Amino acid sequence: MPRRSASDAALTREAIAAAARAAFAADGYAAASTARIARDAGVSEGALFHHFPTKAALFREVFVALESELDAHVRAVSRDGAPLDAFLAGCRASMQFGARPDYQRIVLVDGPTVLGDAEWRKVDAQLGLATVARGLRNLAGRDNLSAESARPLSVLVMGAINEVIFALARKEQGVEIEACLEALARMLSPWMDGQGDTPVKAEGSSA
Repeated sequence: MPRRSASDAALTREAIAAAARAAFAADGYAAASTARIARDAGVSEGALFHHFPTKAALFREVFVALESELDAHVRAVSRDGAPLDAFLAGCRASMQFGARPDYQRIVLVDGPTVLGDAEWRKVDAQLGLATVARGLRNLAGRDNLSAESARPLSVLVMGAINEVIFALARKEQGVEIEACLEALARMLSPWMDGQGDTPVKAEGSSA
């Protein structure tokens, strides 16, 4: 038999990940069976474990892909406009994405349990902090906020956004996206008054 090409293997891996994402979103990590995921992907269970040695490894692949999709979406919607408007657009997009059922089930509910809290936070920070920092530097202006100084502020802002997403998932009374964005804008406005005239030109993102 001819050997499968790298592109064939990549397509198989993508099919498995897509089937796993649907199963994890619908049934949760514990209830989703690898046999069903393999069947839905059109491969054998042995082929699934060839690409992903454990169910947890498959979950991590899905988790990282979903977080990467969120980050790319935020970068896209916050690309243009005045610095504060662009930053808030990115924050809004993040909160709205976080309200999606697949994101809530995979990232918020199962993610910390399957990956562990430390790994969950590590992946989240790796994908999100740079995006938040770039948006904050656009607000302040390159000369007013160095990349180094932006990091602690980015941690604070990203933590706030994540907590809003968790609160929305819990359906906490009085927590609404627009109200949270208004509060964030009030917090940032005094800090950026008279600034933002030299925005960072950027691959993509403002929030």
